[in-house]
Amino acid sequence: MNNVFLSSGATLFTLCISFYYFFIYRNTKQTNKKVEEWFGNDTDNERKSAILLIGDKYDKSEAAEDLQRKLIQSDIQLKPSEYIGICFLMFAAFLFAGHFLFKLIFIVNLTLAYFVIWFGSKMYLKSRQDKLTERLNQQLPEICRTMSNTMKAGLTIPQGVELVGREMKAPAGPEFKAMVQQLRLGNSFEEVMDHLRDRFASKELNIFVSTVLIQHRVGGNLAEVLGLMAETLEERARVNKEVDTVTAESKFVALILPIMPLMMALMMNLFIDGFLNPLFTKWGLVLFIIFLGMQFLAYLVIRKITQIRV
Repeated sequence: MNNVFLSSGATLFTLCISFYYFFIYRNTKQTNKKVEEWFGNDTDNERKSAILLIGDKYDKSEAAEDLQRKLIQSDIQLKPSEYIGICFLMFAAFLFAGHFLFKLIFIVNLTLAYFVIWFGSKMYLKSRQDKLTERLNQQLPEICRTMSNTMKAGLTIPQGVELVGREMKAPAGPEFKAMVQQLRLGNSFEEVMDHLRDRFASKELNIFVSTVLIQHRVGGNLAEVLGLMAETLEERARVNKEVDTVTAESKFVALILPIMPLMMALMMNLFIDGFLNPLFTKWGLVLFIIFLGMQFLAYLVIRKITQIRV
């Protein structure tokens, strides 16, 4: 009888302890869930695949810093490893097309695919970067006038930055809102402005940031300076547009000139088997090197003529 009471008591005690810890675990789990909803949980987003771990390691390396900067300036929401992965997939696709469609020799196929991906990636990033920079440059005069008016109204520079963040559209609006958040978190004004300068590859923005920082350090009539800068930036934009209109045809010729002969050779090799085989003889390679050198020289000459600094 005593053993039955002891066993029952032990069982009841164990059951109570189990319920106690179960309720503690449930409350803790609910608390953690609320914290994750409020602040997010990066551990759930950690990568587990070996390939993705290699990508994370590459993203943290010094080799990815320059590509990361270009992706940010191009407004491409990808990590360097993800962008490189896309380039590798396109490289494989070009190798496949060159081998089965154009029937190219392996070394030629490899070289041509690498050149196409390298040149295409460079032009794509440059095009995206130029478009983002152009949109920002169009907003800079209005930014200068808005901040100038805030200075005339007796407000501070950070208040002017906050007003620009509220009034302007993308890309300037979100960037100035981010600057306001950084200032509230305790970052210095110089650090925030330098971060904005690094975010865009714009000469006009560099002038704007340098002017604001100098006036912020030494003092002066910043409202008047920003008003004059707005007029100067509008004049620069007008002149740049006229220069781009005049040189558009020459720039297009500079791009088409080296591409057309290569495309013609590939098309001829598609319809005539072995059309490019003589190119890989001794004299064929010499002529091919001379051809590439002349094409590259013509490209540089045209680019130099059409590159007019304002």
